[in-house]
Amino acid sequence: MKFKEFLSLLFILLLSGCANKPAVITEIELSKIPTIIESYEKSIEIFLTPAEKVVQQIKQNGNEIEKYFIIDKNKNIVIKANAQYENEKFDIVYYLEEIKKTGNYLYEVPFTVYNSRTKDIYNDTLLWNIIDSDSDSGLLLSFDDDYFNRWEDKFDLFDKYSAKVTFFIQGARFDAFYFKAVNRGHDVGYHTLNHPDLRKVSRDIFFKETISFSESIKQKEITFSSFAYPYGFFEPWMHNTLLKTFNVLRGYGTTFRLFTKDEINGRYISSYAIDNILFPEEEDFNRYISLMLRTVKFIDKDMVFPLTTHDISEAAWGISHERLEYLLKTTNDLKLTFYRFSDFAEE
Repeated sequence: MKFKEFLSLLFILLLSGCANKPAVITEIELSKIPTIIESYEKSIEIFLTPAEKVVQQIKQNGNEIEKYFIIDKNKNIVIKANAQYENEKFDIVYYLEEIKKTGNYLYEVPFTVYNSRTKDIYNDTLLWNIIDSDSDSGLLLSFDDDYFNRWEDKFDLFDKYSAKVTFFIQGARFDAFYFKAVNRGHDVGYHTLNHPDLRKVSRDIFFKETISFSESIKQKEITFSSFAYPYGFFEPWMHNTLLKTFNVLRGYGTTFRLFTKDEINGRYISSYAIDNILFPEEEDFNRYISLMLRTVKFIDKDMVFPLTTHDISEAAWGISHERLEYLLKTTNDLKLTFYRFSDFAEE
């Protein structure tokens, strides 16, 4: 007997009882009611569209979907992914600027699923657990020039967040700082004797500024695995020449770039500049630093993010103490690795 027929019969019996005498329902019939209701409930199925199926997949297996980033026409970072279900293709956009922290390592991440054919749009959130990742993504932070005293003053701050960094030093008098930095677990790279624009000097001066001095101080047990171009300026022929002496060459720019770990050794890479002059407002610095570091972690592909500044002060070409600590703390909170350039210098 179907459930609706059963209810109709039960209703007739009740009416009959009211008109004549109480209806009698046997224990056998009564015992069937839960079974009938249960089987009826199990037959209910919730219909989900392909887009909704993709939403469920993202929420259940969010960290397993391959993600990437693009830089849009406004120079904003956009984190995306693609999915396919039942011959339908979907674009996924994640909004890392709008995440909400819900636990020590848990974040709610808003996302949108878009079907370009049907124009269906679904908005939802996924739960992102940052310690679920087994990737070694991290930050490659460096400081340029000869601010030895102010750099050394921040050694304890670096220790507070277990941060290891690289100092690209210029000049001829740096012995004391070199050994102090290395003994504290940091790395030291080379940044020329006099910080010239290497494009505008003779070949003889180029070699004196870059290779000759670096080779001459090896007797003091001072070696450099990496080299940073002054101002970030170079000509292509310089790469091949300098890579005979240094394992990694570093430039300087304002474009967000990530590198896989095996893309760094024996190559030239460009590092993102975070000097005070480039971020006049504190809010802009914090917002963009957070977004960039979240992107490194969220993409989850063993990516390395190079960042560069100079002095540690309020100077235009430097980073303030408050901004530096925000950067170190955010990196540490996201469980990103702190890398040094020497970590990618294979012998």
